[in-house]
Amino acid sequence: MSHTSIPLPERQRLRQKLIKKHNLANILTHWFNVASWLLLLPTGIAIISSPRLGITPIWWQEAFRNLFGSDANLIRFHYTIGFIWIFVILFNVFIGFRKYFVPFAAHRMLLDNDDIEWMKTKPLQMMGFIKDKPLPPQDAYNAGQKVYSYFVVICTLGIMVSGPVMVFKNLFPPIVKQIAQPIHFISVFVIVAWLFIHVYMGAVFPEEKEAFFSMFSGKVSAWYARAHHEKWYNEKLKEEMEWEDQVEAEVQKSQQLADEHGGPD
Repeated sequence: MSHTSIPLPERQRLRQKLIKKHNLANILTHWFNVASWLLLLPTGIAIISSPRLGITPIWWQEAFRNLFGSDANLIRFHYTIGFIWIFVILFNVFIGFRKYFVPFAAHRMLLDNDDIEWMKTKPLQMMGFIKDKPLPPQDAYNAGQKVYSYFVVICTLGIMVSGPVMVFKNLFPPIVKQIAQPIHFISVFVIVAWLFIHVYMGAVFPEEKEAFFSMFSGKVSAWYARAHHEKWYNEKLKEEMEWEDQVEAEVQKSQQLADEHGGPD
């Protein structure tokens, strides 16, 4: 049944019903990551800026130099925030590695045939070349989000490894330092490039705005889940039905026991 053929009362019910998608740890880690990048990216650009590179205007460099008092203080601030970021991310990963990250990655983040078909269809839809072809059903994260996560994980590892090498450069041979710097810059560039798409799809693209607000509340409406993450929605629906059956069975069992032991005096 298509979304447009759903009766209006059912649509309203699905829009009002909320499904939990993100736990508190995910939400806090996400916004910690956002805050860290808002500090690291502008200070990092100010550090590498020079008139020859032309990455930023002179006033950008002077503004950060004046703000921190010197280039040394600017660099110290940048790598201090960087080390805090590395510690928090790795702490979350290792604390929940076996219990959360491995099962999550294996169950939620691997591409399947529907994801491949989604990647073929979605860009053409966004550009207006395809209008009538429906998208394949998606899990809790669609194919685009999964691919984005692959790049983020790889580039994050690149930043985490190359950053400390650049800070403690005297501890490493010259070849390692020469490799670390381009790895650091390329990793940051790739993440930022994908970040523009991520922010647009999550915060600007009308169909996906509910995904953005779910990073505050942790929840999405059943209507949104059914429309954009049908596989995950059906899974949640099945879990809910199984829970209701279990509760009903327990109620019936309790009633039966009461009938057996509570006869007339």
